[in-house]
Amino acid sequence: MEALRELDLATLLRVLDQNWFEISNKLKFPREGRNWVKELQTVRNKWAHASAEEAHPSEVYRDADTLERLLLLIGASKTSIEAASAMKSTALASMAKRTNAEPEQPQEDVNVPEKDEAQKPVHLFQVGDLVTLRSDNSVIVPVLDVVLGGPEIRYRVFQDGAKATYYESQLLAVNDIDDDRPEISIEEFKARLTALHLLSPSTANLFSLRSGRVNFVPYQYRPVLKLIKSDRPRLLIADEVGVGKTIEAGLVIKELRARMDISSILVICPKALVAERKWQTEMKRFDEDFTHLDGKLLRHCLQETDLEGEWPNKYGKAILPFSLFDSELIFGNGDQRKKDRGLLALDPAPEFDLVIVDEAHHIRNSDTFLHQGVRYFCDNAKAVLLMTATPVQLGGTDLFTLLNVVRPDLVIDEASFEQMAAPNGYINEAIRLCREKSVGWQQEATNQLREAAQTDWGRLFLRE
Repeated sequence: MEALRELDLATLLRVLDQNWFEISNKLKFPREGRNWVKELQTVRNKWAHASAEEAHPSEVYRDADTLERLLLLIGASKTSIEAASAMKSTALASMAKRTNAEPEQPQEDVNVPEKDEAQKPVHLFQVGDLVTLRSDNSVIVPVLDVVLGGPEIRYRVFQDGAKATYYESQLLAVNDIDDDRPEISIEEFKARLTALHLLSPSTANLFSLRSGRVNFVPYQYRPVLKLIKSDRPRLLIADEVGVGKTIEAGLVIKELRARMDISSILVICPKALVAERKWQTEMKRFDEDFTHLDGKLLRHCLQETDLEGEWPNKYGKAILPFSLFDSELIFGNGDQRKKDRGLLALDPAPEFDLVIVDEAHHIRNSDTFLHQGVRYFCDNAKAVLLMTATPVQLGGTDLFTLLNVVRPDLVIDEASFEQMAAPNGYINEAIRLCREKSVGWQQEATNQLREAAQTDWGRLFLRE
């Protein structure tokens, strides 16, 4: 600890980046301290490869706050702590300045001298122009904004439903593309469209309909339909108790297996469900055989993963109880002679094609070993399915925690989660009005949608 205190800020980050696991264990950091050390790895790598574009103040503030918390925990030098605190203050001031700043209005000046006119930056593209990427001429996007300043002119474009920024040197005018593709007849064009439709997975049709030995209950297919239409196969199922969430999970497994190579599945659930053999029995209806993992089997799988670099195929479909997630599983036993490494120390991490978490409300506390372990498996999985009957009864913070495990790339922090959720009340009220169809329902529903469009999230994504 004394050695860490004497390090300068840059050297400290480098040491923590290289030895975070050993340091946090030896110093017996609290759980949140270990999280800060782990997060600083990402922070250090991000800023080491930062582009010339200025980072958003909120990002600077968040990273500086993590650093300050860790510096206070290890009793670092006053200079280092003050440096981190100063970064936070500067970021806060910048955010306040951005919030209070009024949008600049373009002013027309007919008396601008010719020398000033000549000094204006000249850019190749204008707002509204169609441009394409030099690296991929199949991508054609419209210019939304021209960003002046910096080493090179940049352009904001609309791509894949969101704004993206490119340097001028990365773009070409659509007319400048050397198009040497041959012309085809309308009959050949129709034939190619038909072939593409037959070869591509459809998002409207299920490939595995009636593939399990279960009764056909239409509402149980809603989760799998939503999953195949999403941009990533990750979903939180929040159905009531007794509606058949286990069957819904089985339908998801069969559909994913029909669309992609699914060879490894991990089910994480309460110990009572393991003892009752609920999952093992239900999955047999879908011709899926699972193995229950006890402490000994789990340790064997972790050792094999550490030695061979991948989870053993023999236990590729496994059921893991919540009760096994403890400090030793997450961080190891600290005995280097036994070489029992903790879950977080495995490199590479065990990758499952699908991770299913039943009664996921048990991971709502992010400070528990269970949450850390489940998040670790989910972060390294191709597809994730969380199931719970009570997410909305736990409060906004708990619901945010679950969604952050499912889509950490989309539900980033509580502030952005609240912003995304703001239109929901108005939209749900509009739905209720449409269903009831009372006098004047059209106008009232329209007013609710207008209110939804006036929220921060609505102005960004719903208004158009």
